[in-house]
Amino acid sequence: MLDKHAIWFPGQGSQRVGMGKAHSERYEIVKDTLEEANEALGRNLSGLMFEGPMTELTKTENAQPAILALGVAMYRVYSREWGYVPAIAAGHSLGEITALTCSGAIAFPDALRLVHKRGELMQGAAASGIGAMAAVNGLSPTVVALACLEASASCTDGNHVVVVSNINSEQQTVISGHKEAVRQASQRLALQGASVIPLQVSAPFHSPLMAPAAAQFAEELSRIAYGELSFPVVSSLTGMPYKDAGEIAELLARGLTDPVNWTAVIRYLKTDNITTAVEIGPGNVLKRLAQRDHLSVFALDDREDEVHVLTMSRQSEPAGRYTIELLNRCLAIATCIRNRNWNQVEYEQGVSVPYRGVQRLIDQLRESGEQVSEEHVKQALAMLESVFQTKGAPVEEKERRFEGLRTEFGLDSLPGAAPYNREYADSLQ
Repeated sequence: MLDKHAIWFPGQGSQRVGMGKAHSERYEIVKDTLEEANEALGRNLSGLMFEGPMTELTKTENAQPAILALGVAMYRVYSREWGYVPAIAAGHSLGEITALTCSGAIAFPDALRLVHKRGELMQGAAASGIGAMAAVNGLSPTVVALACLEASASCTDGNHVVVVSNINSEQQTVISGHKEAVRQASQRLALQGASVIPLQVSAPFHSPLMAPAAAQFAEELSRIAYGELSFPVVSSLTGMPYKDAGEIAELLARGLTDPVNWTAVIRYLKTDNITTAVEIGPGNVLKRLAQRDHLSVFALDDREDEVHVLTMSRQSEPAGRYTIELLNRCLAIATCIRNRNWNQVEYEQGVSVPYRGVQRLIDQLRESGEQVSEEHVKQALAMLESVFQTKGAPVEEKERRFEGLRTEFGLDSLPGAAPYNREYADSLQ
């Protein structure tokens, strides 16, 4: 198992078309969690995540529940399938709500509806079109903050402001505010050698311009029943763990107007002797931010990192122990093998029938609570053999896939796969 470690959840901007699709094919619990999200919101959120279009997925009221839903789904794999328990958690902006949800402080359906409303309010704040944001690379947060003060003071309209909205690292800061003030601050910072990148966002997040949205969000937060946290969650505003559930509503409301201080989160984790973190959710933006922080970070949306974390979880299991996840992985491999055989009869007998047989086997094991045996694994591997042969896959691909299974599940060897037993599959119908 991994040693004492933190889990991190990303914020808005990590969304992409296709997010969660591969994980839902590999893990039944991800598929079930996304279906739960669809039901809670009364819409096909997973369809938007898998297929897009990006113009719709990027809308704040869509992106936020999508990112939260996938974060919770992947956390359930990490905790329920792999058996991990974090020492502490944190989230970047929206990700903090995901962290609180996974800790048990906010019920999943409530969290989905909450972030959907949060997204609507934030989107509404953009309607005036007066705000902007920009990422500043290469200068310290202190220098950036001073430039923001000077730009705000120099604007011809004294009501125009620009502030630091995100302290992502000692070399990356985000500024937010009125367009003119952001423009002037960007010019000042560029002259000091910074790389300034205007952000394609719909509103000046984490700035005083979000105050009306924050007030309405506070009303929404007041309607939620909060539970106790099952593990500590560090606030990205204060850089300290929540003392109790009573702090949640206030800090989350302030999160729309106050800056995200991710460097403060990192500092706290280091004082708590955290040297390893697992990023849970779409993308790997938090892993990339941590490159200079001397932390070992694994992003579960990166296939290599996912396999590493999974393999580590298997190292404490007794040899020869098999899991339903191994059977599910066989199904996922069968799905992604390229088909080179268009004979429908052969495809039905060699692919569809054995595939459905393993699906029924998994359902039967879940219902009965029976342990996965070597015979069950042989059945799944025989299904794969049949699929490889029927689809006309190269021998090299088959060998690579089987070796991947052995490595992924920490097995010295895989049980020999007997020829596909159609009679056994039929008995499960």
